[in-house]
Amino acid sequence: MKSLLFLFLSFLLFAGCNKEVNTPDSDYDILNIYPHNTSYFTQGFEFVGDTLIEGTGKNGYSKIVKYNFNNGQVYQEINLPSIYFGEGITVFNNKVYQLTWKSLKCLVYNYSDLEKINEFSYTGEGWGLTNDGTNLIMSDGSDKVYFRNPEDFSLIRTIIVKDSNNISVSLLNELEFAEGKLYANIWGSNYIISIDPQTGSELRRYYLNDLLTAEEYYQAEVLNGIAYRNGNFFITGKYWPKIFEIKLIDK
Repeated sequence: MKSLLFLFLSFLLFAGCNKEVNTPDSDYDILNIYPHNTSYFTQGFEFVGDTLIEGTGKNGYSKIVKYNFNNGQVYQEINLPSIYFGEGITVFNNKVYQLTWKSLKCLVYNYSDLEKINEFSYTGEGWGLTNDGTNLIMSDGSDKVYFRNPEDFSLIRTIIVKDSNNISVSLLNELEFAEGKLYANIWGSNYIISIDPQTGSELRRYYLNDLLTAEEYYQAEVLNGIAYRNGNFFITGKYWPKIFEIKLIDK
């Protein structure tokens, strides 16, 4: 979720490029590649119609931006006060909800003009955020996922994510809800998982290796962006130069 030491990041990313380490078969097909602003420290990533809305992080650099995914043309953006390290975002009922890392605040904006209209408090850290059409769904870097009321951010229920061996899956980060399943990026890795939102069971693990070239990985940071549109997923990461439209392969 947060910036690691450069050598540690390089190790993780270059290790992720080697399919023989993780899986012998591809878990995805690349359908299209679009430009991504390399100044964006991606934290939240979501479609509203054909518009991409992205939340970025780091104190003094955090923002929310709406843009054309085909060419990167910015429609609208706002900068957060430097006290905030922006985190996950989601759009629900024409409002944008944005977590902050350690400020214990969820900031709420009108989607139309990105004017701040409210804020909610929570305990712990804020990492990923999405919604299932009824509730907001939040991660905090642990193995837990929190379902919250969009009206007041009160906690409704919590699930613990576990794999097929009943082992907890931690470092849950950027989230996306699609086709009745919850998808999560595991921070520091090049894979995402699908999750049963009722039980917390990990349903499938998708290794997204080899998206960037070795040189591009060297200049970027971790994978951290999952958006869903028209049956496909759009994947990017912190400072990545590209957005990949992919079809996940279920084996």
